[in-house]
Amino acid sequence: MGKASSSKKVARAARAGGRTNKGPKRQIAYPLAIAAIVVVGVLIVLVARNDNQSASAATPTITQHWHAAYGIYVCDAFLPALTDQVPDTLGLHTHGDGVAHIHPFNSGAAGNNATLANWGKTTGLTFTSKGFTVTSTGTTYENGYDCNGQPANVSLYVWPADDTSAAPRIYTGADIGKFHFNQDRLAVTLAVVPDGTDVPRPTSVSELNQLSDVAGSTSSSVAPTSIPSSTDTTAASTSTTASGTP
Repeated sequence: MGKASSSKKVARAARAGGRTNKGPKRQIAYPLAIAAIVVVGVLIVLVARNDNQSASAATPTITQHWHAAYGIYVCDAFLPALTDQVPDTLGLHTHGDGVAHIHPFNSGAAGNNATLANWGKTTGLTFTSKGFTVTSTGTTYENGYDCNGQPANVSLYVWPADDTSAAPRIYTGADIGKFHFNQDRLAVTLAVVPDGTDVPRPTSVSELNQLSDVAGSTSSSVAPTSIPSSTDTTAASTSTTASGTP
């Protein structure tokens, strides 16, 4: 009996020792997992901040004040000029004058962040790879839109406003919303037209010389209420979505 009792004690001690040896491993695993999560989170924040700083390092800077004449041309006529739909928190807006006013308030709207899509956040334009929606009217214009029986495609035409002989840069698909206002005094037409249509410059180009928010100006325009590079192309994408006539 004595030997059996001793054997049992030895076995219990061995089992207890085994549990003791495994305990620290379980205790270390949890803090290591937490530390890994923290490190990954910090890296994500640093990468995002670096990307945003790199984007805002280009022009326009927060100190610059630029303008672009714009128009939305559907089938054979320009739509009425947009007005701001929400208070401008970015420094990208319009005065209802057919001009995109671009003077970034912060890095989120400066440099490469001064895009057409960001300008649309204030003026009520939303973009997809197929087209765009004017939120004030609830109308969506996409590739395949019906222009009096002819399918239309969505493209963005961009000219230097002061060079009437220049050919336009043409953007299609997802590149439209990503368009970067990379210089002052542009002429921009967002077009929904059948292939082969001669797309005109916006009629508001003359407004660029009559702006009240330009230093030294005496114009009485309405005051504010408080948007990747591409290669030239003439081909528009051919999605099959269609809408009614404007």
